[in-house]
Amino acid sequence: MQNLITHSSRLEQELLALHTDNSQSKKWFYDTVVAILENQNISFYSKSDRIAEAFVSLDSKIDYLKEQQKLLASLKKQLEIAKTNGKEQVAKALLSFGIDKLEGLAISSITVSDATDETSTKLEILDEKALIHAGYFSVILDTKAVENALISADQRHEVEEFADMNIVSIHKPASIRINKRKLLSTEQPQIQAA
Repeated sequence: MQNLITHSSRLEQELLALHTDNSQSKKWFYDTVVAILENQNISFYSKSDRIAEAFVSLDSKIDYLKEQQKLLASLKKQLEIAKTNGKEQVAKALLSFGIDKLEGLAISSITVSDATDETSTKLEILDEKALIHAGYFSVILDTKAVENALISADQRHEVEEFADMNIVSIHKPASIRINKRKLLSTEQPQIQAA
């Protein structure tokens, strides 16, 4: 039984080492596979199982890492949302006291940015088939060409019956920016307990 564990573990380690893509790691892996195949003390079925076990184990590790990536992506998104919402709430609190900049010791300051409203155009297609027949398409409707035609004085008459441009307002709430102090030395400041 110890021989099975040693060969399987060794084979898996050498399989993992193939990521280096060098000839020595390939030779070691090949030699281990050959040693398993030449072993007269184990059946063909066991040989197959031993070799496949290393790959199954690798698949298991890959699946685990994929799950961890999903969890990390979810956590990253949660942290980004928390950071954005937190900055907005700090800005709101500071503004409620009439403060637009708060000086610090460890950081230079917290500065409140002004709330902004952005406007952009949003294309609304009223009759896609008519626009396609008028030549505004690639494989599907070329919405960029329709937008350009609506803006263009020469082509507007061709598309204005079938499409329109709307102004969309996007409100961006006040936020903060953390301004870190630039240290004169490369060492981090030491915070001492009082």
